[in-house]
Amino acid sequence: MKTSKLKWLTGLLTLTASAALAQESAPTLKVGDPAPKLQTGKWVQGQPVQNFQKGKAYIVEFWATWCGPCRASIPHVNELYAQYKDKGLIVIGQNCWEKDESLVEPFVKKMGEKMAYRVALDDKDGSERGKMAETWMKAAGRNGIPSAFLVDTQGRIAWIGHPMQLNPKVIEDVLAGKFDPQKAVQGPQIGDKGNG
Repeated sequence: MKTSKLKWLTGLLTLTASAALAQESAPTLKVGDPAPKLQTGKWVQGQPVQNFQKGKAYIVEFWATWCGPCRASIPHVNELYAQYKDKGLIVIGQNCWEKDESLVEPFVKKMGEKMAYRVALDDKDGSERGKMAETWMKAAGRNGIPSAFLVDTQGRIAWIGHPMQLNPKVIEDVLAGKFDPQKAVQGPQIGDKGNG
Protein backbone atom coordinates (compact mmCIF):
# COMPACT_ATOMS: atom_id res chain seq x y z
CA MET A 1 0.00 0.00 0.00
CA LYS A 2 2.81 2.41 0.92
CA THR A 3 4.57 1.69 -2.41
CA SER A 4 1.53 2.58 -4.48
CA LYS A 5 0.99 5.81 -2.50
CA LEU A 6 4.65 6.70 -2.99
CA LYS A 7 4.39 6.02 -6.75
CA TRP A 8 1.20 8.07 -6.91
CA LEU A 9 2.80 10.97 -5.02
CA THR A 10 5.94 10.81 -7.20
CA GLY A 11 3.78 10.83 -10.32
CA LEU A 12 1.78 13.78 -9.04
CA LEU A 13 4.95 15.76 -8.24
CA THR A 14 6.39 14.97 -11.69
CA LEU A 15 3.16 16.07 -13.37
CA THR A 16 3.08 19.29 -11.33
CA ALA A 17 6.73 20.06 -12.15
CA SER A 18 6.12 19.36 -15.86
CA ALA A 19 3.09 21.64 -15.90
CA ALA A 20 5.07 24.40 -14.17
CA LEU A 21 7.92 24.09 -16.69
CA ALA A 22 5.50 24.10 -19.61
CA GLN A 23 3.78 27.18 -18.23
CA GLU A 24 7.13 28.89 -17.64
CA SER A 25 8.27 28.29 -21.22
CA ALA A 26 4.96 29.30 -22.82
CA PRO A 27 5.49 32.36 -25.02
CA THR A 28 4.57 35.65 -23.42
CA LEU A 29 5.45 37.75 -26.51
CA LYS A 30 3.04 37.25 -29.40
CA VAL A 31 1.88 38.86 -32.62
CA GLY A 32 -0.19 41.94 -31.73
CA ASP A 33 1.78 42.70 -28.54
CA PRO A 34 3.76 45.91 -28.15
CA ALA A 35 7.37 45.29 -29.16
CA PRO A 36 9.73 45.05 -26.18
CA LYS A 37 12.17 47.91 -25.82
CA LEU A 38 15.50 47.67 -27.60
CA GLN A 39 18.30 46.73 -25.21
CA THR A 40 21.19 46.39 -27.59
CA GLY A 41 24.84 46.45 -26.75
CA LYS A 42 27.45 48.02 -29.04
CA TRP A 43 26.33 48.97 -32.55
CA VAL A 44 28.73 47.33 -35.00
CA GLN A 45 27.25 48.95 -38.10
CA GLY A 46 24.81 51.72 -38.95
CA GLN A 47 22.98 54.38 -37.03
CA PRO A 48 21.96 53.20 -33.53
CA VAL A 49 18.23 52.78 -32.93
CA GLN A 50 17.23 53.79 -29.41
CA ASN A 51 13.49 53.11 -29.72
CA PHE A 52 10.80 52.45 -32.31
CA GLN A 53 9.49 55.52 -34.13
CA LYS A 54 5.85 55.73 -35.20
CA GLY A 55 5.53 55.56 -38.95
CA LYS A 56 8.58 53.30 -39.36
CA ALA A 57 8.53 49.50 -39.58
CA TYR A 58 11.36 47.34 -38.28
CA ILE A 59 12.73 43.87 -38.86
CA VAL A 60 14.71 42.74 -35.83
CA GLU A 61 16.57 39.65 -37.01
CA PHE A 62 18.46 37.48 -34.52
CA TRP A 63 21.59 35.76 -35.82
CA ALA A 64 25.16 34.67 -34.92
CA THR A 65 28.42 34.25 -36.85
CA TRP A 66 28.59 30.51 -36.04
CA CYS A 67 25.08 29.83 -37.39
CA GLY A 68 25.06 28.39 -40.94
CA PRO A 69 21.33 29.01 -41.54
CA CYS A 70 21.86 32.62 -40.38
CA ARG A 71 24.60 33.14 -42.97
CA ALA A 72 22.28 31.69 -45.61
CA SER A 73 19.41 34.04 -44.69
CA ILE A 74 21.44 37.28 -44.43
CA PRO A 75 21.34 37.98 -48.22
CA HIS A 76 17.53 37.56 -48.15
CA VAL A 77 17.18 39.97 -45.22
CA ASN A 78 19.49 42.38 -47.07
CA GLU A 79 17.26 42.16 -50.17
CA LEU A 80 14.21 43.04 -48.06
CA TYR A 81 16.12 45.97 -46.60
CA ALA A 82 17.19 47.22 -50.05
CA GLN A 83 13.66 46.85 -51.41
CA TYR A 84 11.83 48.65 -48.59
CA LYS A 85 14.34 50.99 -46.88
CA ASP A 86 13.11 54.00 -48.86
CA LYS A 87 9.53 53.21 -47.81
CA GLY A 88 10.30 53.31 -44.08
CA LEU A 89 11.69 49.85 -43.23
CA ILE A 90 14.62 49.69 -40.82
CA VAL A 91 16.45 46.38 -40.39
CA ILE A 92 18.42 45.53 -37.26
CA GLY A 93 20.67 42.49 -37.41
CA GLN A 94 20.61 41.65 -33.70
CA ASN A 95 23.54 39.40 -32.86
CA CYS A 96 22.42 36.73 -30.42
CA TRP A 97 24.01 33.94 -28.37
CA GLU A 98 27.42 34.80 -29.84
CA LYS A 99 30.23 32.69 -28.40
CA ASP A 100 32.97 35.22 -29.31
CA GLU A 101 31.72 38.76 -29.95
CA SER A 102 35.12 39.79 -31.36
CA LEU A 103 34.19 37.83 -34.51
CA VAL A 104 31.10 39.94 -35.28
CA GLU A 105 32.70 43.13 -36.62
CA PRO A 106 35.10 41.31 -39.02
CA PHE A 107 32.19 39.11 -40.18
CA VAL A 108 30.02 42.14 -40.95
CA LYS A 109 32.88 43.89 -42.77
CA LYS A 110 33.53 40.77 -44.85
CA MET A 111 29.84 40.57 -45.77
CA GLY A 112 30.03 44.17 -47.05
CA GLU A 113 27.10 45.09 -49.31
CA LYS A 114 25.47 41.69 -48.67
CA MET A 115 24.76 42.90 -45.12
CA ALA A 116 24.20 46.65 -45.49
CA TYR A 117 21.71 47.10 -42.65
CA ARG A 118 22.29 48.04 -39.01
CA VAL A 119 23.95 45.44 -36.77
CA ALA A 120 24.10 45.38 -32.96
CA LEU A 121 25.56 43.13 -30.31
CA ASP A 122 23.34 42.01 -27.44
CA ASP A 123 23.62 43.76 -24.08
CA LYS A 124 25.01 41.15 -21.70
CA ASP A 125 25.51 43.53 -18.78
CA GLY A 126 23.88 41.64 -15.93
CA SER A 127 22.47 39.06 -18.36
CA GLU A 128 24.35 35.90 -19.28
CA ARG A 129 22.39 35.21 -22.49
CA GLY A 130 21.79 38.85 -23.39
CA LYS A 131 18.90 41.21 -22.72
CA MET A 132 17.51 41.05 -26.28
CA ALA A 133 17.77 37.25 -26.21
CA GLU A 134 15.68 37.24 -23.03
CA THR A 135 13.08 39.93 -23.75
CA TRP A 136 12.53 38.97 -27.39
CA MET A 137 13.65 35.42 -28.20
CA LYS A 138 12.91 33.70 -24.89
CA ALA A 139 9.73 35.71 -24.37
CA ALA A 140 8.45 34.63 -27.80
CA GLY A 141 9.36 30.98 -27.19
CA ARG A 142 11.98 31.14 -29.99
CA ASN A 143 14.85 28.76 -29.30
CA GLY A 144 16.57 28.75 -32.68
CA ILE A 145 18.20 31.25 -34.97
CA PRO A 146 17.80 32.86 -37.38
CA SER A 147 14.58 34.33 -36.03
CA ALA A 148 12.97 37.56 -37.13
CA PHE A 149 10.36 39.90 -35.70
CA LEU A 150 8.50 42.43 -37.83
CA VAL A 151 7.45 45.49 -35.85
CA ASP A 152 4.66 47.56 -37.39
CA THR A 153 4.44 51.36 -37.70
CA GLN A 154 2.65 51.54 -34.34
CA GLY A 155 5.36 49.60 -32.45
CA ARG A 156 3.47 46.28 -32.28
CA ILE A 157 4.74 42.84 -33.24
CA ALA A 158 3.23 42.07 -36.66
CA TRP A 159 5.05 38.83 -37.46
CA ILE A 160 7.45 36.33 -35.83
CA GLY A 161 9.30 33.53 -37.61
CA HIS A 162 12.21 32.40 -39.77
CA PRO A 163 13.35 35.35 -41.92
CA MET A 164 13.20 33.28 -45.12
CA GLN A 165 9.44 32.85 -44.54
CA LEU A 166 8.69 36.57 -44.21
CA ASN A 167 6.30 37.38 -47.05
CA PRO A 168 7.02 40.75 -48.75
CA LYS A 169 3.23 41.33 -48.91
CA VAL A 170 3.16 41.42 -45.10
CA ILE A 171 5.92 44.07 -45.11
CA GLU A 172 4.04 46.09 -47.73
CA ASP A 173 0.80 45.90 -45.73
CA VAL A 174 2.65 46.90 -42.54
CA LEU A 175 4.28 49.88 -44.25
CA ALA A 176 0.92 50.94 -45.73
CA GLY A 177 -0.79 50.66 -42.34
CA LYS A 178 -3.11 47.93 -43.67
CA PHE A 179 -1.81 45.00 -41.62
CA ASP A 180 -4.06 43.85 -38.79
CA PRO A 181 -2.05 41.73 -36.33
CA GLN A 182 -5.24 40.49 -34.63
CA LYS A 183 -6.54 39.14 -37.94
CA ALA A 184 -3.16 37.52 -38.56
CA VAL A 185 -3.36 35.73 -35.21
CA GLN A 186 -6.91 34.50 -35.92
CA GLY A 187 -6.12 33.56 -39.53
CA PRO A 188 -8.16 34.46 -42.60
CA GLN A 189 -11.92 34.21 -42.26
CA ILE A 190 -14.26 32.78 -44.90
CA GLY A 191 -14.59 35.32 -47.71
CA ASP A 192 -11.61 37.32 -46.38
CA LYS A 193 -8.56 37.87 -48.55
CA GLY A 194 -6.33 38.04 -45.46
CA ASN A 195 -3.04 39.86 -45.04
CA GLY A 196 -0.82 37.68 -47.16
